[in-house]
Amino acid sequence: MNKLRSTFVFALLLALILSYQAADNFVFAQTNEQAKFTEKIKRIEKFVETQMKSEGTVGLTIGFVKDDFRWVKGFGLADLENKIPTKPESSYRMASVTKPMTAVGILILVEQGKIDLDAEVQKYVPYFPKKKYPVTIRQLLGHLGGISHYRNYDLEGHFKEHKNTRDAISVFEDFDLVSEPGTHYSYTSYGFNLLGAVIEGASGKPYGEYMTENVWGPLGMNETLLDDPLEIIPNRVKGYQLIDRKVRNSEFVDMSSRFAAGGIRSTVPDMLDFAKGLYEGKLLTTKMRNEMWTTQTARDGFNTGYGYGWGTRSPNGRFMVDHSGSQAETKTYLLTIPNEKFAAAVAINFEGANPTIYLAELFRIIFVEAWQIRYYSNDEKDGIALRGMDIAFDEGMRFYSQFGMPMTRNEDQAKESFAYLKEALNSDTQKMRQSLESGSHPISKSATARMISIIADKLKQDGKNLDIYFKNGVIPMLSDYVKWYKTQPNYSEDLKFERVFEEKIATWNTDWAKVWNKDIQNFEIHAEKDMRAFGEKLNKAFAGMSVYPDYVNDLNDAVTNLAVSGDIKRAFQIAEINYKLYPESSTTNATIGVLHVLNGQKDVGMSSLKKSLALNPQGNANAGSLNAMAYDLQNIGQAKAGLQLLLIAIELHPKVANLFDSAAEFYSNSKENNKASEYYRKALEIDPNYPNAKKAKDFISEPQK
Repeated sequence: MNKLRSTFVFALLLALILSYQAADNFVFAQTNEQAKFTEKIKRIEKFVETQMKSEGTVGLTIGFVKDDFRWVKGFGLADLENKIPTKPESSYRMASVTKPMTAVGILILVEQGKIDLDAEVQKYVPYFPKKKYPVTIRQLLGHLGGISHYRNYDLEGHFKEHKNTRDAISVFEDFDLVSEPGTHYSYTSYGFNLLGAVIEGASGKPYGEYMTENVWGPLGMNETLLDDPLEIIPNRVKGYQLIDRKVRNSEFVDMSSRFAAGGIRSTVPDMLDFAKGLYEGKLLTTKMRNEMWTTQTARDGFNTGYGYGWGTRSPNGRFMVDHSGSQAETKTYLLTIPNEKFAAAVAINFEGANPTIYLAELFRIIFVEAWQIRYYSNDEKDGIALRGMDIAFDEGMRFYSQFGMPMTRNEDQAKESFAYLKEALNSDTQKMRQSLESGSHPISKSATARMISIIADKLKQDGKNLDIYFKNGVIPMLSDYVKWYKTQPNYSEDLKFERVFEEKIATWNTDWAKVWNKDIQNFEIHAEKDMRAFGEKLNKAFAGMSVYPDYVNDLNDAVTNLAVSGDIKRAFQIAEINYKLYPESSTTNATIGVLHVLNGQKDVGMSSLKKSLALNPQGNANAGSLNAMAYDLQNIGQAKAGLQLLLIAIELHPKVANLFDSAAEFYSNSKENNKASEYYRKALEIDPNYPNAKKAKDFISEPQK
């Protein structure tokens, strides 16, 4: 059973490439401002065209705003059949980018005193049935309310009829909670539909009318509205999907069933106006914006990485918030860095596209900064320590960037933070990993993140420009801190690192300076003509280094592009280079393992997949990832390869009912009904009540031809 689309980089193996000429530029800015960005925009355009070609994307619109400069451009086709190009004002389905807009609508009512964040939802939606536990507005805003996501996507994901608010709520109102509210982050579109009903109950107006009057209208978002298939919507794009390696029209789905979670249509300029209006303070107070853009915390003491309608996980310590969207006809992504007065957005009419990669590259070009600096070390403990410091850097620097101050100025709390790190570094491998990975969360009093924010404050007061750490990472920051406190007479020993760690930082910093040079920082994998030569260049540069950049995902993207273009031989070459550079990466082992399996080298592939699982049980060799990839292979006309992968996945995960269920579906699709029945029975033996059990029982009970 196909539950979720995989993010695994080989999902597009053997896909058909399509590309189209870009539409004309549409620049909102004065000429002198435009000149400042001219070369960067050319690089962005080149990347977009290259990436569209590799993905087979039909059309998209992309843009950004930085200070007073704005650029938006359409690429490819809004309507393939009639050869209509996209434009800046092309109208796309927003999918889940609707959620931050709904959240803002709620928070306006909170500031008006019409909604209490900690009130139960029934105060505003009395017709919603009471559940086992109370569900509050605050919990719904952060996906902590225990409200179910889709239960049966085969039904709920394909509604054709138009629904009003009451109809949309009735779809899920009788579902049990998936967990006690507050205990677990559980992403749910239905929870945001419920927030749409809350808006109606508190404001006395229909959701669309309220949003137009209070959110979209005040920000000049005149092209943003509820998606209605019967309405005449100017510049409406058509959506496309890939079936059997051919571009097809998207399935028609009426999105009114997810109205406040993913039911609006808008443009990239309006998306930018939304983000810009927020960081300029046009709708919410500073206090409320900061609350909205700060992660919530589950009852277990771990941050969720999600605030009120916004994702809060940030690369490289930037104060960044974002949201992506995915549904029939569309892929979208919106991000903003409020204190840089920057926002970027992309909307795509091809379901197989990856919207994040476009804005990640746009960010890299505009800020001359890696989207995310990752560290790799072949020494296990060094790798754990580097990851821990990187996590702490992301959270601690994000806090300092957002609030302009450390997480504490209390000296006793500061000493506790440094003591926490010392204890973690002196622990055994397992405890060290656990301590450092939880060190940025409230369960550990955010000790390591707090420590980084304190270091940032000390260096800022000493005159350091903290932007250099966004560009170069946590290692130079730690090194500069050690150098600084060694110049400070009588500086507290409790706020220093132990000598062993100081020496480790010095070694890392020396090696990092060698490998994190302009040549390595600024390379563009998509532009490399000879990937093998480039891989060898990296191998030579990184040889003997205690730490070097982790380009696992970037190289995997290159492998995908090669595979998509049909160059399987070179795809293997790059996968092997990736493995040679990063032999202890679960991702590289999964990648090479899958390629070997699909190339008929089962034993070699199984060995790599087992190693990947041992390194990271939740990585790309887990049951869910392999299952989703099998369906992606089927969707591009490689059903036999997908089934082959499923059978390997079953060997690796023999107690996962869903894998047997998926194999049964593949056999059924190929008219091998006896095999299908066999695998459905195995699925039911493992779990008689798994989500697709009824379909399995019905199939088995029906006479098979």
